[in-house]
Amino acid sequence: MDELKEQGNSAFKQSKYQLAIQYYSQAIETISSDLDKLKVDSTIVSSDAENLIQFKELIRSNDCLHKCLNNRSQSNLKLGNFQEAINDASKVLLAIPDDTKALYRRSFALKELDRLEESLKDAKRILIIDPKNKESISLIQSLSKLIQDKADEQKSTKSQVSKMFETAKTANGENRLNALNNLIVLSREDSGCNEILSIDGINKLIEIKNSHSNDEVTLAVTRILASICKNSFKRAKLVFNQLQADLIASLISHEKESISTASSLIVQNMIYSLTDLENKRKTKKQINQSYEFSKEVQEYIDEIFRNVIMLIMDPKCSGYGRDNCIDLCLKFVDRAQGCGWTSRFIVFGIPKLLRVASTIPELNLPNSLPLTQHTKMHVSCCLSAVYDDIFSDTERETYQETVNKFIKDLCERENDKYAKLKAIACIGVILQGPFDVGNNVIMQQNLLNLMLDLADSDDPIQEKIAVEAVVYSASKKDKATGILSEGIDILKKLYNSKNNAIKVRALVGLCKLASCRGSDASVKLLADGSTEKLEHACRKILCSSMDFDNKKWACDGLAYLSLDADVKHILIQDHASIKELFELAKKDDKNILFSIASILCNLSNANPAKKPSEEMMKLAEYAKHHIPEENEKDKEFYFKQRRQTLIDLGIANALTLMTKHDSESCKELIASIYLVLAEEIQNRGKLVAAGAGKALIPLSSTGTDLGKTRAAQALAKIAISINPELAFPGQRVLEVVRPLIKLLHPEKTALENFESLLALTNLAGVNDSVRKRIVKEQGISNIEHYMFDEHEDLRRAATECLCNMAQNEDVLFVYEKPDNDRIKLLVLYCGEEDDIKLNLAASGALAQLSENSEKICQRILDVKSFIPIFKQAACVSDVELQFRIFYILDNIVSKNTNFLTQIVNSELMDVVVALSRLDVEKERVKVKNLACGIVKSALENELIKPTMASFSNENESD
Repeated sequence: MDELKEQGNSAFKQSKYQLAIQYYSQAIETISSDLDKLKVDSTIVSSDAENLIQFKELIRSNDCLHKCLNNRSQSNLKLGNFQEAINDASKVLLAIPDDTKALYRRSFALKELDRLEESLKDAKRILIIDPKNKESISLIQSLSKLIQDKADEQKSTKSQVSKMFETAKTANGENRLNALNNLIVLSREDSGCNEILSIDGINKLIEIKNSHSNDEVTLAVTRILASICKNSFKRAKLVFNQLQADLIASLISHEKESISTASSLIVQNMIYSLTDLENKRKTKKQINQSYEFSKEVQEYIDEIFRNVIMLIMDPKCSGYGRDNCIDLCLKFVDRAQGCGWTSRFIVFGIPKLLRVASTIPELNLPNSLPLTQHTKMHVSCCLSAVYDDIFSDTERETYQETVNKFIKDLCERENDKYAKLKAIACIGVILQGPFDVGNNVIMQQNLLNLMLDLADSDDPIQEKIAVEAVVYSASKKDKATGILSEGIDILKKLYNSKNNAIKVRALVGLCKLASCRGSDASVKLLADGSTEKLEHACRKILCSSMDFDNKKWACDGLAYLSLDADVKHILIQDHASIKELFELAKKDDKNILFSIASILCNLSNANPAKKPSEEMMKLAEYAKHHIPEENEKDKEFYFKQRRQTLIDLGIANALTLMTKHDSESCKELIASIYLVLAEEIQNRGKLVAAGAGKALIPLSSTGTDLGKTRAAQALAKIAISINPELAFPGQRVLEVVRPLIKLLHPEKTALENFESLLALTNLAGVNDSVRKRIVKEQGISNIEHYMFDEHEDLRRAATECLCNMAQNEDVLFVYEKPDNDRIKLLVLYCGEEDDIKLNLAASGALAQLSENSEKICQRILDVKSFIPIFKQAACVSDVELQFRIFYILDNIVSKNTNFLTQIVNSELMDVVVALSRLDVEKERVKVKNLACGIVKSALENELIKPTMASFSNENESD
């Protein structure tokens, strides 16, 4: 125990504070395994009253424990771990209230955490105990100034808030707006928010809003209220209770998009502050379990959701307000990351979303709900989010029954001549969300014929809605052929329509039919040349149409057609169309971004079809089954050309813009594109210059498993060939560690493992902060796993990575632990035959580990095969390996006389003496100097007798 404390003290003196903390923690654990579990804050209140007396006595009676806690507190201070420093100092003060060191350390840490009053209290206690303590006098002076400055700031803030409210109330025009804008700035700080509330600011803001019917004033007031709600349970609760539900509803329902959006931010900030969701999301739980909330908080959640859901159906609510309400549900309804309202939303919310989905603005019906061009996409996303959050068959059946009943009621409604059209409009929206739910409704209620009849009705509105539903119902390959083949004649007819909106939708339906063969060149569903004609029509609309909606449908058509290699070959040569796609990628439209991602993925062959094995091919041929044929233009020569063309045209910038998409499947496509583009080393610099390093990190942490893996592998490729400090500047170089560590998993491919190890090797060479992050992410155990791998490249890469990691004190601590064979493995790898790179990596790791640790040197000597392995390695022709071997020997003999004696008495000494006498080439002089140093140490300790030859050679070396 005392030995561990001394080792901690030694590490502290060398400024190795993290290593010191580990030694002190081991010593504390040895004395009492329960002490670190004791929660003690700066007011010395224990959460474990039963053991409090026991712990006090333990600390008082054990001087080593007392000092370890105090020293660990100081080490944490040095590292900036202020709360940890407070915890340890508080434990000391629990037993020894007059310990001035612990008081000073806690006071200093409290000051750094801006808990100034508590800090001053501790500093004054020090002066009572030791009136001449200079450090505490200086600290008190510093604290007094900070407290005074804070008081002055609060006084100034109070004055400013009062002045701005007075101006906003009495001034006119621009002066009033300036005052409100200043209040927005003040409300971004806690002190400003508190001052606003202290003068009944919420009611004053409502009064200002009501007395000036000006949109700019309303917007400013709304933004102030949103800021007040942020990051404070108390303030959010106050705003919730003081703002009337009708007032919030009227603000969200506002015709101005900016006011509606700012109002929805009030609700969003309110939910975050009341529920503490941002912190709860950092905790681990089962994905199908909801977060636990207090009864009070749950009541707030329920009230908010009820009001938001009612607004979705309110005819007085604007289209923007409706979109914002649906988005609020989308963000917070689920169990996984939200408020756990899924079960109730299926009953109360889904029917209202379906009502919105069935609205047809073109009909201009009375009491029709106002919609924006994006409303139905918001509905699809929300329907999909709720369905994806279902984990029980009962809930899934309830969801399906709710949808079935709604559609059935519409179809059977006799007093509404548009009821069936509304049902098909609703189906179209559902099919863009939970496709299986919509498809089940079509099958159960036999709606396909109704869809085709409406599409052939010669009524433009009916044709447009019906053809949309037909196209969406064929979104899955196995459904497309049957559905579209029944309506192909109708689609051809609609394609000739003079109405561009109908024409482009019919075009997409034909494109889907043409794409059903996928990449199989032998399948022909349409006449020869038809696919190329459809592709040309899509490109024409893409480049010439002024209507964004038509461009979106054209992109959708190309997304399907570009599965065909011939289409890829034509499309990639039309640079104008490719550039138009990149321009459209700047739009904030989820549908078009997914279509563009699909086109670019197809062009770059980022998702190549899996080729069947030869055995399966022979079996299929024998059974007379269809065998897919690969198109010549899908071969490597062609897709590499297409990738290079995309790079030259600026795909890197487009991909960076597209990463804002929330869809997991879209993120997967983007990650796949990044990965194939990064395969060519010359492309990686262009990708990084366009922001790939920043874009890929979030892609590697959110989305599908495949998408995250591909993004991580793309990061690895970049980190391998580009200086990590340039590719991932600042904090980003730490953020890239986690996704790379996740590639070190047995389920990942050998190539993914290998590239991750190479990337981590480069990252570990950046600085110790990166090495610490690798250790924190459990990187050492993952790296070591591959040091035992059968594949020599993986084994070598893992050892090289460890070599760079060996500079870190945490790694040294792990390798110093007894009862493991880590050092033995490295010694054995130093002698591995026919693998000089592995020898270099292992010897490099040992050289760094043995430099500052006597324990490591002892472990090396304890390896039975150490002498023969190092004897052989000391004679190799490779200068760098020989230098590392002698460097390790020099580290060992410099630690103590006993180690030197063991080397002198071994066969290794013969090699050392022999090399010290040889005439060597220039590059081997550094090795000879180490050998001469070992001989000199042996002579000085009288372990060997001098000879004329040895003196002569030693002098020549010097």
